Amino acid sequence: LISYFNNCTSNPTNDILERVNQLGQIFKERFAEAVGQGCAEIGFERFKVGVRLTYRVMESMLKSEEQRLSVQNFSKLLNDSAFHKSLLGCSIEVVMATYGRSAFDGISRETDLSFPWILEVFKIKPYDFYKVIESFIKAEPSLTREMIKHLESCEHRIMETLAWQSDSPIFELIRQSRDREGQVDQPEPTSSLNIPLQHNHTAADLYLSPQRSPRRRESSPRVSSSAESQNVHASQTLQPQRSTSLSLFYKKVFRLAYLRTKTLCSRLLSDHPELEHVIWTLFQHTLQNEYELMKDRHLDQIMMCSMYAICKVKAIDLRFKTIVTAYKDLPNTIQETFKHVLIRDGQHDSIIVFYNLVFMQKLKTNILQYATLRPPTLSPIPHIPRSPYKFPNSPVRFPGGNNIYISPLKSPYKFPDGLRSPTKMTPRSRILVSIGEQFGTAEKFQKINQMLNSTERLLKRGAESSNAPKPLKRLCFDMDGQDETDGSKHLAQKLAEMTSTRTRMQEQKQDDMDTTTKEEK
Repeated sequence: LISYFNNCTSNPTNDILERVNQLGQIFKERFAEAVGQGCAEIGFERFKVGVRLTYRVMESMLKSEEQRLSVQNFSKLLNDSAFHKSLLGCSIEVVMATYGRSAFDGISRETDLSFPWILEVFKIKPYDFYKVIESFIKAEPSLTREMIKHLESCEHRIMETLAWQSDSPIFELIRQSRDREGQVDQPEPTSSLNIPLQHNHTAADLYLSPQRSPRRRESSPRVSSSAESQNVHASQTLQPQRSTSLSLFYKKVFRLAYLRTKTLCSRLLSDHPELEHVIWTLFQHTLQNEYELMKDRHLDQIMMCSMYAICKVKAIDLRFKTIVTAYKDLPNTIQETFKHVLIRDGQHDSIIVFYNLVFMQKLKTNILQYATLRPPTLSPIPHIPRSPYKFPNSPVRFPGGNNIYISPLKSPYKFPDGLRSPTKMTPRSRILVSIGEQFGTAEKFQKINQMLNSTERLLKRGAESSNAPKPLKRLCFDMDGQDETDGSKHLAQKLAEMTSTRTRMQEQKQDDMDTTTKEEK
């Protein structure tokens, strides 16, 4: 990592170290305020774990970029404070989620250090934080399935509401994308909805994507060479570059929005499946062209209003109360989404008031078109890909003949008093080891070493003797002329012993019954 810093045009080492020290003190103070002054050092220890994870992930990212681009100078990326703060914040979020809500003396049960607490502590824009999540997961293969799901849920919260806060940079990016040379452009073309989402972008692509569209340059009368003339002509016809981060963000938002729409429609409009596509078209149109409606609001609020509006113009009896009741049964929903909706100038009210005073007034012309003989063209259905992340296979069997498996440490369980502890041992897990946990006596480690050593000897002996696998010996039940190696004689002897034992038990039982009968007489 130091070599990457030294290869930069402007070495970022001092700035990074100074930023880490400043954020470390801020985190220590805020952690102590939330948990208790006696836990300040515990919070600082967790911060240091997050710093180590940050450097490891950063090095992994830079190695991948070097292989992809064949360059070693990442000065612009490494001197980007937003990238560094977001990467550090993501690392600490992983550490905090791993520890969970620890039970310290004096901690208030109302204390919540879960996401997006870290964004507020480090003053990170949610839109900047979203840029690093996918690259972080790809660069850190040791993340468990649960942790990957947690980071995905953080990304969903950003797309649903956090990135649409009034001070978010996303609105300026959208305005820039729509105001290219006086053209009315869209943040993401509708035609790309049904194209599979490519996950070949990196954090560098997102943080270094153009922030402002380049303007055409005027040709100079001093240009004389043909090569320079061609360059000037190319500059005049140069199309402005699209923001990679904004394009990807909208693609992900569209896919999340459609999945939630599909889920809600399946619960409420199973008798009218054709309306799902119409509702999605209005929903997508609103996000694409009336994005200001999302400012300080939630994605699901626009979804519910779109559903109610289409059912209204299509004469389908579906009340807002019914929509809200079904919405409450969806995962990860809260009542504030439909009870506390921004109307205007900081005033909030229910979602019904928002629909009547804001949504309907803004989209009335478009909504009424769906009741005509020539309704708007339906938007393409987004292509829904599988998760781009490779979940670790667990457990992984250790090669050899012994039953030895290696798996990541599972999520800890909680005692009734709130304390956390590693996964419980079970009777079936004879020798289960959690690395980093106090294990007790050294006898169990010796047993594991013996098992591993015996496995290695078996593998080595098999490799020396022959590469081809030998056929396994099978028991043969023909009693005549068999060798001892096939186990037939041994098996016959065992069967005879079992028969003799069973006969003796039956005789003993009969004698006991006869004795009991005589005593009764």
